[in-house]
Amino acid sequence: MVFKKKKFYTLSDIKNQIVYTPLLFVIILAVFSSFVVFFFYKYQEINKVKLLEQRENFYNQNILSEYISLINIKRSEKIDSQENNLIKYVYEVKGYTRSFLLSNKAIDYEILENYIYNLEQTQNVEFILFDAIRYDVLHGHKILEYLRKQTNSKIVSEKFNHFMLRNIQYNSNDNMTYWIDSQKREVRLSYFNFIDSNGLMLGVYSKVDDLKALTKQAILTSLSNSSKLEEKAHFVFYDINEKVVYNYNGENKKILVKDINRFDLLDNNNFVYTFPKYNYKVIVKNNYIEKRKKEIKLDQEHRMLIGIFLILFIAILLITTANIFGRFINTIFNRYNKRLERKNLLLTKWKDRYELAIIASNDGLWDVNLKTNKIFFSNKWLNMFGYKRDEIQNFKEWLTLVHEDDKPEVLKKFSEHVEGHSEHFICEYRLRDKRGDYKWVLVRGKAFIDENESRMLMMSMDIDDRMNLTKELRDVELLTEFGRIVIFRWQNNEDLTVKFVSKSIETYGYSPLEFIDTNSAFFSFVYEKDVLKLQNRISKAINNDESSFTSIHRVIDKQKNIKWVYNRTILVKDDYGQVTSLYGYLNDITKIKMNEEDLKIRVKEEVEKNIEKDRMLIQQNKMASMGEMLGNIAHQWRQPLNNINLLIHFIRDNFKNFTKEDLHESVASAKLQIDYMSQTIDDFRNFYQPTKDKKIFDIKQSLVQSSKIVATSFEQNSVDLEILGDKVEIENYENEFEQVIVNILNNAVDAAIIKKKEEKFNPKVLINIKKNEDLIISISNNCGKVKKEVLDRMFEPYFTTKFENQGTGIGLYMAKIIVEKNMKGKIEAFNKDDGVEFIIKLSA
Repeated sequence: MVFKKKKFYTLSDIKNQIVYTPLLFVIILAVFSSFVVFFFYKYQEINKVKLLEQRENFYNQNILSEYISLINIKRSEKIDSQENNLIKYVYEVKGYTRSFLLSNKAIDYEILENYIYNLEQTQNVEFILFDAIRYDVLHGHKILEYLRKQTNSKIVSEKFNHFMLRNIQYNSNDNMTYWIDSQKREVRLSYFNFIDSNGLMLGVYSKVDDLKALTKQAILTSLSNSSKLEEKAHFVFYDINEKVVYNYNGENKKILVKDINRFDLLDNNNFVYTFPKYNYKVIVKNNYIEKRKKEIKLDQEHRMLIGIFLILFIAILLITTANIFGRFINTIFNRYNKRLERKNLLLTKWKDRYELAIIASNDGLWDVNLKTNKIFFSNKWLNMFGYKRDEIQNFKEWLTLVHEDDKPEVLKKFSEHVEGHSEHFICEYRLRDKRGDYKWVLVRGKAFIDENESRMLMMSMDIDDRMNLTKELRDVELLTEFGRIVIFRWQNNEDLTVKFVSKSIETYGYSPLEFIDTNSAFFSFVYEKDVLKLQNRISKAINNDESSFTSIHRVIDKQKNIKWVYNRTILVKDDYGQVTSLYGYLNDITKIKMNEEDLKIRVKEEVEKNIEKDRMLIQQNKMASMGEMLGNIAHQWRQPLNNINLLIHFIRDNFKNFTKEDLHESVASAKLQIDYMSQTIDDFRNFYQPTKDKKIFDIKQSLVQSSKIVATSFEQNSVDLEILGDKVEIENYENEFEQVIVNILNNAVDAAIIKKKEEKFNPKVLINIKKNEDLIISISNNCGKVKKEVLDRMFEPYFTTKFENQGTGIGLYMAKIIVEKNMKGKIEAFNKDDGVEFIIKLSA
């Protein structure tokens, strides 16, 4: 069993325990008590605040609900008022028509229409008057056009008028009708009634009322009537879109959001009702709760400070008492300590004996009894060699661990010191460790021999790394004697005088003595055109205080041949930081330099081959585009040529019966067809003519022009094309941009043909223009998704999913080159919904 050694307490330790333990206890108790008081009052503060918030939350929630109900009532009242006015206007016109009947006169529709027009101007309404028998509109054609837009009807005008008027006759007679536009959030009211017995029907429409405006007006009206809720809180109206706040301080004023310092009070408020359709917020701003929170916090902090003050007062009283007691104890211990100091003087002799051990405390200590040959090793020495205690018990066993080659020298120096021929024992030798490996150690020792004792103290230092490093340096020196690497050491002077050079200098035809014995300058070995370059590099390294530098330069061998070398050099400094010499090596890289020249020639040849390939790609793309162009021209010319042929045969068959006007009309028709064909040629010629210089053009107009090129293919395959977006002008290459768009649109047509073979669908292509920081053109279709591996390789040259006779695989590759290389933009493709979307980004 291993017993743990108990700690030995000195008198000083005991004194400190008696003096400082009570003080420490009082301080810890005071700190702990302060924390308890702090957390107790904080807990009370939190509970009081929670109770206050629950009470005020219930109050605020109730008043907010009542206020929202009031707003809805106000908005309904606005709409009811308009209903009553519309009925009044119809009956007012109806009474006016009866004045004609009472005077036995026929209705004068011109006078009646003037009367209706005056009402429209003064009362801000619109009328429609129609015959409910023949369904003829006598007044209010704008109303019918409004109804067409509301119903999204595609019926021709006359049929729609008949259908809509008949529907109004049967469904809206003496009824109030609401016409709501959900997108614009607008409402319009109408009321219809017959105004005579002959089937004359009159309807009146209110002007377009904005539900958003009605809601806002109702809120503001209610806000002015309910701006104060006792003195605790008030309502605030926040228009998010306009960044405006009403009644923020309870003064019924409008304030911009940017002028409010603490707008977070609105964003973080829990008592908010939001009108999501209009981006309106109605907020209960409660100033009372924040005021009460501050009062509660101040009250609790006041109580807490009083408690902590009492604790500190008691702690100071206890510390003062303990300090007085500590001084009394300190006096007693000082008297006793002086007696011990006199006894310590007797131990000086032992201090001298262990002086060497203290100096070398980081080394392994071992002690040999010269009479009994017993040996003791410190833990440091045992750990150094891996042995356990008592594995080596005497001097003889230790001697067996010394290397046989070093043992005679060790015994000789040991005997000389014991016999008094040397002041200290100092020796370097190898010692076998526990694993059987030998380590180099430096041992320093001193014998203590007198009448009472005879022993020797020694310290062992591990120098194995140093000795191995010395051996490795010798091995490196042997290695460089016959290798390509030449080691130099130069003196830091103007000529770089050579102080050392390895034997491997013979590979350049020189011997080391030619440099060392003659004090030759290293620059005499360097090619004369590279001397200045090397001098500048050395000066730069010294001035910048670099630890090392590298350079590549030429040298001249004994046969006057020029060779390329790689030079790495370190700067050797003295104790004052001055560079005294330079130590480095040279490596022959002549073959590498020759290979670099060959590589440059090969790279140039490969670049020329790639340029030729790009030319072939462009040519193939031009030929493919030319074929598509001829097909499109042929399709667009077929109808005009047929018309001209019919005109010629018509002139031939009816020439004798032609008048001069008929002949001119036929010639004009033929010229119109010829002009259309000429315009088609101009469109295609301008499209395929390369743009040499950038110019400012309208993106949307360019997209429309591109769609004309593929219009034939889109028409043949029933593909719908829609172009959305505003007018945006940029400065770039217009024709190249149109080629990209045409290529993408042609691919969409090809995809639509493939998908139609598998299923029935209505192919569509949507082009959308957006301008933010950059100009973004989105081209999407519903012609089927593509596989991931096709998306990843879509813009590679010669990659195509078509048959060889249908595609070359270079169209999208050329599109990427045009957009990203010529136009400095970016093009990407993604699967989206049931098709593919191309995104083109250009600098706006």
